[in-house]
Amino acid sequence: MITGGTLAVAGDAIAQSSTAKKDNNDDTSETRYDSRRALSFAVFDMCYRALQHVSFPVIVAQCQGQYLGGALHALPPLYAALSQGSGALAAAATNGHDLSYYLAAMEQTLASQLGIVPFLYYPVFFSLTGFIQGLTASQALDRARETFVPLMKRNLLFWIPVQFVQFGFVEEGLQIPFLSVCGLGWTFILSVMAGSTKSYGTSAASDVQPEHEIDNYCIHGNELNCEIDPDHLLPGVFEDVAVQSQAIETIDEALDRETSDKYEVLVR
Repeated sequence: MITGGTLAVAGDAIAQSSTAKKDNNDDTSETRYDSRRALSFAVFDMCYRALQHVSFPVIVAQCQGQYLGGALHALPPLYAALSQGSGALAAAATNGHDLSYYLAAMEQTLASQLGIVPFLYYPVFFSLTGFIQGLTASQALDRARETFVPLMKRNLLFWIPVQFVQFGFVEEGLQIPFLSVCGLGWTFILSVMAGSTKSYGTSAASDVQPEHEIDNYCIHGNELNCEIDPDHLLPGVFEDVAVQSQAIETIDEALDRETSDKYEVLVR
């Protein structure tokens, strides 16, 4: 777990450095090393390594090639060809393993990539890293919606070959260290594509608008470009239309009385 967390920080640091070089025209606040981002990757990676320690023995025990083997038995010509030595799988079987061994390795790979990754790995990634980096629940959800599908595509392209080698050729006791080393490269990809949360935090803040936007605020009505909207004469004070209309009528009556009094004074 500690090794995985350390390698995750290293992968994120490489990604941050690479991103900073590409964005060298930005101000220094955007290119400064983000320690909270690094912490979020370290914590997430350690949590996921703990899950792998628990889940991998279960996957290996339950996926022994019986599902893919059953599917191949439904296609007798294909199964016979693979069993007799045509194709890449049968060629690999000369190392001392039969076809079922490699079918088991592929089953275990697919169980991890199509089961654990979309339903556990990414939900924990988006929620945990978003929380540590200060995102709200809605901001974390927006981030997941925007990056999940592109990440999942790259995830399958990267990890299916890696995990097939892991389950098929690496001893069980060395599988987690093997994945941690491979994870250095994957963390770089993950951090580049979905590491930073700054755009989600700033965009959410910029979306907050005042309830009543006042471009030209008027005090006594004689200011340059003063425009009084009758519907928002008293913005944010009277939300009830009936109350606002009554208030406007009262003000109009007061103004009429004041004008009438001034007229009477002038006449006298």
